[in-house]
Amino acid sequence: MKDAEKKEIQDWLEEIIPLYRQAEEVTRNISNIDSDGLPVDLENLSEIWIKLPPILAYVKKMEKPKYDKLRQLQKDFKLMLDACIKAAKYRLKIENKPNRLWFSTAVFWANLAISFKKTLSPKIEKLSRNFETGGAP
Repeated sequence: MKDAEKKEIQDWLEEIIPLYRQAEEVTRNISNIDSDGLPVDLENLSEIWIKLPPILAYVKKMEKPKYDKLRQLQKDFKLMLDACIKAAKYRLKIENKPNRLWFSTAVFWANLAISFKKTLSPKIEKLSRNFETGGAP
């Protein structure tokens, strides 16, 4: 691996990992769903609705990495954040005024958020761990 690639990975990790950790704290319970496929932790959904949009806005403004693996991880992170925010939005709408379309939309976004989270988390953790130990990304 070239020094330029190592530097890019290190800089990217230093910028993204704190954001990822903040998002992880808020989204840790998104995979706890009820029998209808909706997130059950309503307090956590309010927190998602408040805390994740600024993180998403920041990640969207970040420069796209040159390294393909980082570019894909950044894209996946944006998709996960967006899906979590939309799941929270529609779940909270259902609480205020039940609606069949909102219910279906909330289930869709919740399942998508769970899927993105399950695939993204191990990849970021592995990249971070490998880079810290001097291994290949």
